[in-house]
Amino acid sequence: MKPAVLTQYSSHANTIADTFRAAFAKTKVGDHTVEMTAPEGSTGGGLLALQHITLKPESGMALVVGTVNAGEKRVELRSYAHVAKVSMDRFKRPLTFDEPSYGAYVDKATTILSAFGLDVVVSDAGSAPTLDEEEAPLASSPPPKRSWLPIALFVIAVGLAIGGGGAWWLLR
Repeated sequence: MKPAVLTQYSSHANTIADTFRAAFAKTKVGDHTVEMTAPEGSTGGGLLALQHITLKPESGMALVVGTVNAGEKRVELRSYAHVAKVSMDRFKRPLTFDEPSYGAYVDKATTILSAFGLDVVVSDAGSAPTLDEEEAPLASSPPPKRSWLPIALFVIAVGLAIGGGGAWWLLR
C-alpha cells in the first residue's frame, strides 16, 4: 500500500493530532479516553482541515467535545454544559464524569492547542454556531450544475475531425 502524500495543511493537522494524542495518552475524563482525528491525505488547501476531538468510552458511542480547524487556526472546545446537553439529547443519559475532571481536560487541551498558535474558544450550548454547524451548509449544498455546452462542443469537434479525416482519406 502506498503511503499517503500529506500537504502542508494536512501535515500540520497531523502534527497537531499526534501531539494532542500523545499528551492525552494516559489521561482519562471519567472512563473516557481523549482522541483527535487527523486527515489521511490532502485537505484541499485547508478547506477540509476540520478535525474532531472526542471522548470515547470503553463501550458505546463517542462524544464530540471539540473541533480543530488548522487551516483557519481555530479551535472550539465545548463546555461541560454543552456536552451534558448533547449527551442527554442524543443518548438519553447523563455524563459519567464530573465537571471538574472535564474542566481539567479543557485546561490541558487549551494549553496544548494554543501552543500551535490556534485560537481556542469554549462554547456553551445554545451559543454561537459551532464549527460543525458553520460547515454544515457547505456540506449539504447540492453540487454545482455542470454545463453541457463544453462537452457538446468537444463531441462536435471530434466528430468533425474524424469526418474530415475520413473524407480526406477517401478523396485523396
